[in-house]
Amino acid sequence: MRFDVPRAEFAFEARVRCAPPQLMGRTPDGVSQMIPILGGTITGPKLSGEVLAGGADWPVTREDGVTIVEAHYGIRAEDGTIIQVFNRGLAIIERGAAQPVPHIRTVPRFVAPDGPHSWLNRRVFVGTVEADPNDLSNVAVRIFELL
Repeated sequence: MRFDVPRAEFAFEARVRCAPPQLMGRTPDGVSQMIPILGGTITGPKLSGEVLAGGADWPVTREDGVTIVEAHYGIRAEDGTIIQVFNRGLAIIERGAAQPVPHIRTVPRFVAPDGPHSWLNRRVFVGTVEADPNDLSNVAVRIFELL
């Protein structure tokens, strides 16, 4: 049996502006927060446009220190098409480093209407997220299409 090994191709980057986190408190799943999304820009070879204000990330930090990130927001492509984004993943802080930085990987899912961006509905993506843990006001999300 031959296995098809996927490769990743850069699709676009979202530069997202966020409001300060709102601590929700301890829940059965861990410590919960809400981080409002204020807007941003999308640039890349496969998609360009803007991140719409009004979405949020709902991170939950578990007892083992792993944070589950789960964001839901909208983007508007350059042609005006509105696309929903559901981005879920894990943030793990590598212990022992002089400057602990979260290692964040996500699996975004897109919901696009029929038309020029419906290809997003038929692909699998992975993402990386870079954010300063002490300043979440600017976050870089890089999206890669698995081929």
